[in-house]
Amino acid sequence: MVERPAAALRRLSPDPVQLQVIVGSLLGDGEITGPSGARRLAVAHARDAYAWWKYDRLGAFAADSPVRADGSTTFATIVHPIFDDLAPLERVGLLHLVGPLGVAVWLTDLGRLELQLDSFLPEQRVALGAA
Repeated sequence: MVERPAAALRRLSPDPVQLQVIVGSLLGDGEITGPSGARRLAVAHARDAYAWWKYDRLGAFAADSPVRADGSTTFATIVHPIFDDLAPLERVGLLHLVGPLGVAVWLTDLGRLELQLDSFLPEQRVALGAA
């Protein structure tokens, strides 16, 4: 029997870069939407390139391509159990999960930092998943 793609994707675990983009987004502008068992991350940014950067980093966790409307570029992730795990965490709980990339995403969401990939060394770009 062939499994539905959406069901198969729910079994994937986020890699370290994806997890940091998710956690940093939740500390910043991201929002978990949906009821228990059907939660996803909603992303919206005025900066089109930044929204696309997040979309690219999230890979299989990103659902439909970002859409530009009303001054924001928005997209959502697939429904995934990780969002059920993260939903009850408050900021303090998320801080226990955040690493350097997550902090950069968080600060970029808040407009205090601008990710400029051309300013990173090639090996740093690889670590950010942007090679």
